[in-house]
This record gives sequence, structure tokens and C-alpha cells, in this order.
Amino acid sequence: MTIKHILVAVSGGDGDRARLAEAIALAQRHGAQIAALHVKPVLTTYAISPGGEMPVALIEAQQREAEERASAVEAMVRSEAKKAGIGIEWHAEEGNEASHAGVRARYSDLVIASPDLAHELVFTSATPVLAFPDDATPAVPRRALIAWNGSREATHAVRDALPLMEGTEPVVLVVDPPEGRPIGAELARSLGRHGLKVEVHERRSEKRDIGDMLLEEAHTVGADLLVMGAYGHSRFREWVLGGATETALKDAKIPVLLSH
Repeated sequence: MTIKHILVAVSGGDGDRARLAEAIALAQRHGAQIAALHVKPVLTTYAISPGGEMPVALIEAQQREAEERASAVEAMVRSEAKKAGIGIEWHAEEGNEASHAGVRARYSDLVIASPDLAHELVFTSATPVLAFPDDATPAVPRRALIAWNGSREATHAVRDALPLMEGTEPVVLVVDPPEGRPIGAELARSLGRHGLKVEVHERRSEKRDIGDMLLEEAHTVGADLLVMGAYGHSRFREWVLGGATETALKDAKIPVLLSH
């Protein structure tokens, strides 16, 4: 996969500028286009008293606040794009952020989003999602940690991450490796065909939380990108992620590339 179109979700929150900077850095490296998406929430109306209606003034105040936030976000996006000397498509929608982002993501090669939004998008968009924490440092990845168990989901994640790992020295982490199956070494050989110099680390969980182990290993090896498959199933549109994925999304201080 090549990265030629990046979708970045900007909500008006604290992490917008960092996520946009990451999109710009990756776009400049890969010669990609960027689309920025801002979704205004649906206005909340409620009765002031039983049988009463929400005053028009309050409705108008909500509308003004949403419009002002959207305008501020758009101004920031256009300003940062101008500084970087690149063009950015701007999309403003109203409704559910995950729904709009999920649809637009289908026409992109990579989505950059907050961990909370990434939680929703990884299953609905069929596009790799870079969960970018608010306080992460925007940069082209230098060292990736790959959570590897040989599964289909992990395989998808590795393939989707190949453009991001170009020029890096990845570390493959296998937790509780299957006896007699050198799956870490096999992946290292596969990645070596792409010109990557790979280290393989094997660890025993001994009943420890796998997600915590991944984050500790990422810190130990100096990784600035975590690559992992997302595991889950649906029932009535409720998604349940595997424990390690949940931990990574909740606690990671570095970007996490998720693929399902």
C-alpha cells in the first residue's frame, strides 16, 4: 500500500494541532494529499419545564458556539497548511463524527484521529487508523514496535504499516511465542525483503496484561510508533476490542497504527 491521501479528523480539541502536524509530516514524506474533517455536533434540545420548550435564545447560542468552533478550527487548519506550503481539502459536516469520518475514510489510505475516534473507526472504515494521542509528538516514525502473534489482524496491520516503517528499524515483539513456531523470525525475514532491518524480541507474559507489556516494550526500545491488529466482534453495532488494543488506545503516549 502507498499513502497518497490522508484524512485527519479535527474536532476543536487540544490534540488537533498535533494530529494535523503529523498529517503534514507524513504527507510531505509520501507526496500525499490531506483532507481535514470537522463535524459539528447535532444541537441538543430539551424542555426547560414539563410541557415547556427550549428557548430560542439557547438554541441560537448553541448554533453560534458550534459555528464559531468550526470557523476557528478551519482557520487553524488553513494557517498550518499555508505555513507548510501545502494544500488541504476542508470538509465540514454536521451529525455523528464517527459516521462521517467512517464514510470519508473509505476513500483515504490512512486516517489520523484521536484514540477515542480511532476506537470507532478501526472497524467501520476498513482503512488503517493512526490513533494519535493529544500529547504525542508529531514526527515521521523512526522506530516501530510491532505486536506480532501471526494472526490475520496483525498481518493486516503490518502490511498497512509498511509505508510508515520505511527507513526505520522495527522491533517485532512476540508475547508467549508458540513452541516450535519461530513466528517472529519468519516476520523478520518477510520484512527484510522490504529492506527493513528487524529485531525480534520474545517475552513471556506470566499472567501480566499484554497491553501493558506492549507499552513497556515500546518505551524500552525507544519506539515512536506501535503497530498492532485490532480484535473484536460486533453485536447490535457495539464493538468489543481485545484487551491489549483497549490498553494501547487508553494509555499509549505514542501513535498506534491499528488495522482490522
